[in-house]
Amino acid sequence: MAVKGGKTAAGATGASAQVSLFDSEPAIGLDNFLPLKILATARLVERRLVKALQGDHGIALPEWLVLSALIETGEGSVRDLGARTGLDAVAISRAAMRLTDRKLLKKTENRQDRRLVVLKATKAGRDLAEQIGHKLGPLESEIFKGLGAPDRIRLASLLAALQSRDGA
Repeated sequence: MAVKGGKTAAGATGASAQVSLFDSEPAIGLDNFLPLKILATARLVERRLVKALQGDHGIALPEWLVLSALIETGEGSVRDLGARTGLDAVAISRAAMRLTDRKLLKKTENRQDRRLVVLKATKAGRDLAEQIGHKLGPLESEIFKGLGAPDRIRLASLLAALQSRDGA
């Protein structure tokens, strides 16, 4: 009998065969459940980012996300930054407080709604973000070493498709 993906043509599973990630009926397990592989990879990448940000710049990942988002958008509120950073309002507020304490962010009152605060990166914040950007470019290359440009483009496309399906 021919074996495909760990199954015989009759449909019986071989004793030592493991079902492939790409089989139509994958067995759920730590070694071949794709969502767990994605999660493990994300955690690995996050650890590398955190180490680079904390070790070299003394900045936490949420702080960097908030600072980067504000540099890209010019300014924004806690509410505006949620979708851009993937952080909740509490994490954004805490990051903004730490960045403000370090003079990397400036808070001002919203002119239309005095209950809201407008956040904007300071020159020191923009300078730090530029330094971090120079460091993270090589880190990205190191993380994806061995993947050519077409693979990176395809990976980015696949991740975007997964994120858009979930409404992220």
